[in-house]
This record gives sequence, C-alpha cells and structure tokens, in this order.
Amino acid sequence: MNEQFLQQVFSYMEEQKLIRTGDTVFAGVSGGADSMCLLEVLCAYRIQTAFDLRVIHVEHGIRGEASIADADYVRGFCGERKIPCEVVSVDARSYSKEHGCSVEEAARELRYEAFEANARMAECIRASEESCTKGQAVPQDVPDCRVKIAVAHHMEDQAETVLWQLIRGSDIKGMGGMRPMRGRIIRPLLNSSRAQIEDFLQQRSIGWREDSTNMDGTYTRNRLRMDVLPVLSELNGQAVLHLCESASRLQETERFLKQQTKKLYERCVKETPDGGWCVEESLLDEAPLLQRRVLYLALQNACQKAKDLTARHVQLLQELFSLQTGRELMLPYHVLARRTYEGVELFRESGNHEKKEQPFSGGMVRMEILEQFDRSEISKKKYTKWFDYDKIEHNVQIRGRQAGDFLVIDEAGHRQKLKKYLVNEKIPGSRRENLLLLADGSHVMWIIGHRISDHYKVDEHTKRVLKVQYDGGKEDE
Repeated sequence: MNEQFLQQVFSYMEEQKLIRTGDTVFAGVSGGADSMCLLEVLCAYRIQTAFDLRVIHVEHGIRGEASIADADYVRGFCGERKIPCEVVSVDARSYSKEHGCSVEEAARELRYEAFEANARMAECIRASEESCTKGQAVPQDVPDCRVKIAVAHHMEDQAETVLWQLIRGSDIKGMGGMRPMRGRIIRPLLNSSRAQIEDFLQQRSIGWREDSTNMDGTYTRNRLRMDVLPVLSELNGQAVLHLCESASRLQETERFLKQQTKKLYERCVKETPDGGWCVEESLLDEAPLLQRRVLYLALQNACQKAKDLTARHVQLLQELFSLQTGRELMLPYHVLARRTYEGVELFRESGNHEKKEQPFSGGMVRMEILEQFDRSEISKKKYTKWFDYDKIEHNVQIRGRQAGDFLVIDEAGHRQKLKKYLVNEKIPGSRRENLLLLADGSHVMWIIGHRISDHYKVDEHTKRVLKVQYDGGKEDE
C-alpha cells in the first residue's frame, strides 16, 4: 500500500506536469495529516526528480499555545530531514476585523500572501543568478514559472469546494472546483483520498497535529465536511469520487468554452481609436451562454481586473443592446458602456466628475463627484446622500446583500454586521432580501432608503463629495 500510494501520486504529478527537474517547490505545511503526507511524498519524489524543496509554516495567531506547538512540530520534522523551513506568524483575527471578512477567509488570504512572498523572493534570486551567469540584466518578470507552491488539498477538499460553489450559484468554472495547477499553485494530492493519506502516514510511522478549529461548525467548509458529505456518502459510497469526477468533466467543459469564447471575442470585439472596445452587434447571433462569456471578457479587459465584476454587470451590459443608440451605463472601475449603431462600446473615463446614471431593477442611481460644495447643503433627504469620496477604498457598487457585509454604526468606528443591524432595526425578513445597498467592497456605505455608514460621513476634513441619488419611483422626502 505504501509504494502503491506513492506511485499513484507520482503518476498524477507527472500526468499533470506539476514539477520539473530544477524547480523550486515551497510546500505549505501546517502539521496536519494532509500537509505531512504532502511533505513526505515530495521528499520521496526528489529521489527520481531533482528539485529544491522548502517548507513554509504559517502560524495564524488563532489557537495560542497549540499553534506554537504546531510550528515547533513542523520545524523539528524539517530539521530531522534537513529541509529548509520558515515559520511565518500572522494575526488572522485582526485582519478579519480590518477587512470585514471571516477569520477563515482572513487566515487563507494571509497564508497565500506568505506563500507568494517567499516564492517571489526565490524567483528573483533565481532570475538574478541566471542573469549573472549569462551576463544579462535581471528581468522584471519570469514568464516560465519554475518556482511552485505545493498545497495539500485532496479529494474530500475538492468535493467540499464543488458543493460550496454549487450552493452559492457559481458558474461552470467555479463548479469545476480546484485545478491540479493554477499559476504557481500545485496540488499533488488532489487525486488522493483522506483515508489513503492517513493510511500512508501510519505505515510510515509519521504523526500529525490535529487543528481544533477543524471541528468548529461556524466555518462553512467544516459544516460541509462534517454534516453534508457524510450524508451524501451514506446515500452513495462513491459520492466524493463522483463529485471529483464531475469537477474534472466541468474543467474540461470550461477549457472548451474558453477556446470558443476566445475565437468569438476575436471576431466580435474590436479596439476603438480612442482606446476602448466595441462589442459588435453580430454577437447577438450567438448562443446566450457565449454572449455572456464574451461580454464578461470584454468588461474584464476594459476594467483591467476581474474583482467585483458580477453576473449582474454582464446582464446589464447584455440589456444595453436592446436600448436605443446613445444610452449609457456606468460600470465598475469607471468604465462607461454606450449603445452605438455598431453595438456597445466600452471605455474608461478620463474624467470622473460628470454626472452618471446607473440603471438598476426598480430605479435609477445617479452619482456625482463634487469638488466644490457647501457642507450646510448636505442633503437630509431619504433617497439622496452625500459621502466622503476619498474614504472609498474599492469601487462603489449597487447590489444586494452578500456574506461578510458590515457597516460602521458610530463615530468611534464600531462595526456591525449588516445582518445584525437589520435584525436590531426590526426590518422584516421579507424586505431584507430586496434591499439595495451602496457598497465599497464588503463595507456597506448606504442601505438605500435607510441609514449610511458613519465611516463615510462628510466632515470638516472632507475634500471631495460623492453625491448619490436613488430614483426608485418613491418621493425623496
């Protein structure tokens, strides 16, 4: 079983081309069974494929002495095998409060930041050494990634991911779950089960640390693992395997659709002389699925990033084709969409001070940036609000509720989750799902028709004002 498991993982790594001779591989090792198995497998793989193996352990500052003991265990294990090991300490709780996310999300973001920082450093060193050898200048970026980050996700993790993406209404790409390789991230154990991992460790007499937070039912993934997957496995003993197989087929489907989208994009989307993009009306002759994908890609290129772009933005863009020539739509990152005779043009605004309108179900939102204003004129109306423009950290969105939403409820800066605020204000559940929010990331600037966050209030230090007016067919008293 010992050698059979190793050969199974080795075959998977070679099939997916995860590690090549001469690579530098950082293994993320927490001390748990999965990561200890990953480390042992990579140690064995070095015998047949020479690469530089290093370990990073991230201590999240959540479990006190237990976390310190985990770090000591990993450090000691690596010391015995003469594997370089770096322990990075972070504060996940403070990060979660500062960024308005769960501790689970904060820990993950900080973990990958630590992984990436070490990988980039190694990449720069490699580039410098290679350039010195060749007598060339050090390149700013290395397109052929030879520095990898190995993480210990396995089949059950994949099944959890697929379930989570399903229930949150993800697209095909999301429902395909995790990839064996994404950028520099590699997952050598993605084709291995938790049972195989524990059997392997026991046969090799390798111990592991148990993380008590893995049993905390407040974390989404824990609930899926502890409550949902066991029930599915009772219904079908191969449930985890089948979910992983479905993920693989969806990944294949996504690859095909990506190719078709690229071909259609090249045919229907042209750059304009002023640096924008024109999505030609011929796109409407294609299947709606491909229409949406091309529009999303065009929007992503116009915005120069994908964060905060949603299916709702694509839908609004799609609806713009049915409007008369000249109609405009304000989208994230100051991208303006305009209906033309040829189709829909997208371009980034050179100035942000003109008044813009953004249609939304049930009304129209008008936004205007004021650089000259009189504080005595601050609107007291229910559907017109003023905000300190320079306190906005992300791109302003008008949307519905999302997990992690919060607002600041007083001048001292105390935060409150949106859900708790709505309960405290006795806003009926039937109305909560239909509320529109003006949001800066997860920070709710304004519950439209209700209060604004104290953080964005105009004060004596305000230099620019964002004036927002909602016209939803209601009197702005």
